[in-house]
Formats: sequence, structure tokens, C-alpha cells
Amino acid sequence: MTAISLTASKSALAASLYSVTDLGALTGQAFTYATDINDSGEVAINSLTSSFFYSNGLLKKISPLPGDNQLAVTGINNLGQVVGNSVGRNKFNLNNPFLYSNGITQPLSIQYAIPYAINDRTQIVGAGSGGSFLYSDGIATSIGTPGSVAYGLNNLGQVVGILSSNTGFLYENGQTTNLGTLPGDAYSLANDINDSGQVIGSSGLTGVDDGRAFLYSSSTGLENLGRLRPTDLFSAALGINNLGQVVGFSGTNHDFYTADGNGLRAFLYSDNTLYDLNDLIAPGSNPGFTLTAASAINNNGQIVGRGAVNGELHAFLLTPTSSVSVAEPTSGVPILSFGAIVTLFAAFKRKRHSSSAAIQ
Repeated sequence: MTAISLTASKSALAASLYSVTDLGALTGQAFTYATDINDSGEVAINSLTSSFFYSNGLLKKISPLPGDNQLAVTGINNLGQVVGNSVGRNKFNLNNPFLYSNGITQPLSIQYAIPYAINDRTQIVGAGSGGSFLYSDGIATSIGTPGSVAYGLNNLGQVVGILSSNTGFLYENGQTTNLGTLPGDAYSLANDINDSGQVIGSSGLTGVDDGRAFLYSSSTGLENLGRLRPTDLFSAALGINNLGQVVGFSGTNHDFYTADGNGLRAFLYSDNTLYDLNDLIAPGSNPGFTLTAASAINNNGQIVGRGAVNGELHAFLLTPTSSVSVAEPTSGVPILSFGAIVTLFAAFKRKRHSSSAAIQ
């Protein structure tokens, strides 16, 4: 490692190495993916028909609401509370939003809607037939026009998502800001926001399928995070922590949930550099994974997402183990930063993400 550091000193940056935990193997199912993680390392996980809560090495299956037989989870906060959607049949008008807390699945007092994120104040955002909403203290308030969807919020109550005009938005203090697009694009989508007000998402000519990951702040506007390789057709940023570290995916395969690992790579944006997370796995730690998408990163640097292993798609958890000198990517791209798999969420996501939309 010393020799590598000396010879690459001008083109190397400090980056973490990570150990890999195969969360999908714990479920015993061939198709799983992690949607979110909190600062305690607790993770929300989906399969095709079931959802799970991972904490301290243990996995708990989340029960649907009474009368339902299928569910999917989207977000988790630092209290260990999880939000999601429960249905009896795969029809949009039967969506039943829920809050999972202390082992109990509870209905929210709002119907025909999908919750996407929850903050530490137990505020919840999502979308229903009337557009995006902010749910707080049992009351849902409309915060967008019909057709808009809210995907993320921070602990200050700032909300991000997509407007009916197919452009990302930031909502705060009753005001909605259209974030616009990167130059030359006609589409943008905001997926997440940290407590400093930094927003991440994707900007493209037509959608996520040809998009570029972006990082937004009020002082800089939209900045292009680029793609991992010059040959990649798209990149998308899915999660950000309070340190400004961003995770997502980049590649050429428009099957964003591919189980063969071809044409997709999970990325980490840190220290003004875009890294392929597959290059940051600690020696001897990778149980055969190709990390294809990273969906969330907590404030301790732990990352969750999905990856291909032995022809199956499994949820993963990455935990930092050390910092080393890692060769800077040589793509030459300037660095500045899903058919529908779960049909419960397809009604919103397909409209916003073109024909390849899926829950993140």
C-alpha cells in the first residue's frame, strides 16, 4: 500500500474501503433490495412480495396491514420507524400507507397514497391522487400540483421531488422552487435532500434512462456529477448524507434491477470524486457481489443498495473499514454529482421515470 501511495500520489485521494454484508441471503429470497438506512445501521429491505427490517444483525419480517397480503417499504428514520405501502391486490386504488414502529404496522390516516420518506420528526412525504403531500401529526397537507411526487425530506421539513412539468422541485416554508435541469436537458428529478439543503437527483433529455446525476445547493445551482465511464449512457444520484457524500448508479443497462450485474455499477461521490463502489471493497470481504446500485448512505458512511450475486439480486450493506489511497478515476468526466419491479409503486414512478421506472 505504501508503494502504491508513493507512485500515485498526484492522482490518488483518501477513500474508505468497505466490508460487505449480504442482506439478501438473510431473507432466503432470490430477489431483494435495500431502500434506506438510518444512522444506527438499521435497514429497510424489499423482496417481490415481502418487506424486512434489519437491525443489529437480525432480520424481522414486516407484516402488511390487516386484510392485506403484500407490501413494500421505502424509508426509515433514526427512530427505527419505517414507512411503506400495503395492498390486498396490485391495484393503485387499494394503496394503504403505513408506519412500522416498534414491531407494529400501523395505518396512516391517509388513503390511496404512497409514502416515500420519513424524517426524525416523523414527518412523511409521498404522493396521492392529488399530488405530493407532507404528512405531519396525523394531517396530510398538499404541497404540490396534481401529478407531482415528493420523494425525500430532511429534518428541517424541506421536501424534494418532481413536478408535473417533469422537473425537480424543492419545497420549504410554503414555497416551491423549480430546480430546472442541467443545460440541454428537458427532465429532472430530485430524490433526496440532506440537513444542509443539498439536493441530489437526475437530469436528462427525456428521463432517468439518459440522465446525469446532479448535486444542487442554493449557492451553486445544479452541478453535473458525471458518469463513471465515458461509455455510460446514464447516471442517477439516489441518496445523500449530511457530509455531502452521494450514492447512486451509473451504466448502460436499462434494466436497473438486473440480476446478472452486467452494465450497471453503484457509485459513491465523495471529496469531489466519483468512485465505483466495486473498487472500494476490502480484500477478502466481497462474497461474489457486483454492486449495481446504491440507494442510501447514512452519516457514518454505511451504504445500502442492491447487487448481483450468483445470478440473484440481493440487498447489501457496506460498512467502512479503513481509509486508503485510491487511484483517481480516469474517465475524464468532470466531477462536480428504475419495467416496474414492485407494482405497488409503478403508478407514480412510471409517469416520472419513463418506461423503465421502478422504486428506488
